[in-house]
Amino acid sequence: MASVHKLPGKPNWVCFFTDRTNKRRCKSTLTVDKREAERVCFKLQEIEDRARSGRLTEDRARKVIETAVAEIMEACGAPIEQRTINEHFSGWLAVAKAELSPGTHSRYEGIVRAFVDFLGTKKNGHLATLRTSDIEKYRADLVGRVASGTVNTHLKVLRVCLEKAVKQGVFDRNPARMVENVERSDKHKRRPFTMTELKKLLAIASPDWRTMTVTGLYTGLRLQDCANLTALNLDLSNAEFTLTEAKTNKTRIVPIAKPLLTHFESLDLGDDPRAPLCPTLIDKPETWLSNQFYDLMATAGLVVARDHQKTESGNGRSSRRRQSEITFHSLRHTATSLLKRAGVSNAVAMDLIGHASEAVSMNYTHIDDETKRNALNRLPDVTK
Repeated sequence: MASVHKLPGKPNWVCFFTDRTNKRRCKSTLTVDKREAERVCFKLQEIEDRARSGRLTEDRARKVIETAVAEIMEACGAPIEQRTINEHFSGWLAVAKAELSPGTHSRYEGIVRAFVDFLGTKKNGHLATLRTSDIEKYRADLVGRVASGTVNTHLKVLRVCLEKAVKQGVFDRNPARMVENVERSDKHKRRPFTMTELKKLLAIASPDWRTMTVTGLYTGLRLQDCANLTALNLDLSNAEFTLTEAKTNKTRIVPIAKPLLTHFESLDLGDDPRAPLCPTLIDKPETWLSNQFYDLMATAGLVVARDHQKTESGNGRSSRRRQSEITFHSLRHTATSLLKRAGVSNAVAMDLIGHASEAVSMNYTHIDDETKRNALNRLPDVTK
């Protein structure tokens, strides 16, 4: 039978209880309030009784402790918010939506959904029941199915989400931070296109993909940003365009290179200011666009054709498809390489392509439009 007593010289009440081996023990309750001490002591005895009868599991022990703490906090007038793992991650996503670009939020949402689905019924348990071992098992489940960089991205998102729980006092330490990233031995490396490859590509491209390719090359814009451009983004009289990038949510005003300006002027956009530059590609999913561009490269003989079907590994799981060293994103690398080859400084090249420039940010340097326009005019014309 458990009971609490005061010991000479000790401010806190001490719990006397019988452990699972039937030995009498004592333990401080860490409180000077007798009623709180009794609650702690009785729960401690309950855990030992269950252990003695063989009915104790880790989850049951944790549940008893959580119940005792919740009862004490409620009696003190400071009830603990009882959130499940699923509720915490869903709440974090809802708050993050206002801070992230739509594309990034969608990617994070997919990661969160994959993780809570992996947890199964445990996702409905209290957030405090989440353990480092759960995240380690999730990492192990991902390894071999997705690229190592993707595994590490999943871990990064979990760390950020659970950091909020640390600040709220649910965890002393972030359980996701205890899980190490996987080695990037399969790190994917892209290379720039050669001028010969670009000319082969443009020679067989449809009108919309020709627009996409030259726009990606001369602006460094990402795939979906290029696909979603409309006449409203263009100011042909001043040879510049304005857009808000989906990934960074930053608005950029960029001069248009002469070859690209000539191409834009050749497009029949009519009188509609919202006319899409690429009517067959606007608002298409990024994966679909990426696959279409790969097929275009395959037709040009730049890559090996593929059927876009997931392959099955020996254990029945989908295995990763080998990535190409040239993709639409390689146009950003190509633009950067061509600018530097033309003698343009790193700071100007990074500003034009939209990279975060350490040199610019550290020195608060403003790259004026004329400097950027002169830099763009050094680029070769791949449309001829």
